[in-house]
Amino acid sequence: MHQNRRPAHEVTPASEDAGLFQNAISSLVVELVPQTRRNDRGDLIIRGFVNSKYDVDVFFAGRRAKEAAPIERHLKTLLSRARTAARAEGIAQTDTDRVRWPIRVEGAWRRRVQRDEWGWETGTYHLVVSRWSIVDDNGVTNVFGAPPIIRAPSEGPD
Repeated sequence: MHQNRRPAHEVTPASEDAGLFQNAISSLVVELVPQTRRNDRGDLIIRGFVNSKYDVDVFFAGRRAKEAAPIERHLKTLLSRARTAARAEGIAQTDTDRVRWPIRVEGAWRRRVQRDEWGWETGTYHLVVSRWSIVDDNGVTNVFGAPPIIRAPSEGPD
């Protein structure tokens, strides 16, 4: 398969954002659950829920993935506390879908279509995050990330 990615040293914040944020930016609250993974690009992907019921993958991509370390740490702490509480109640397994942490995010929706073995296509949505805010233990709101760099069409490529 042909590789279209630029070498890392050629990627600028503007070119990164042009690829990530191709749709309108929305602001919403997402309830993150302690189910995380990284893809081959190093993006952090966290499972979350919108409106408490719609399951979505929340992407912290590119340069923003490094800034998401406090989210990963906090989700691990929440999961540890939930497991401790479950053991104290005699419950063997913790339902990670019940361990939720609401954060405010700004990002763009991306649709992903997959075809199953019978040829049926199913669509899922991903939320690519540009900025997010979390409240620390002292009640202080901390903002991370950056608004997308949007160039005017006349500015041309990098």
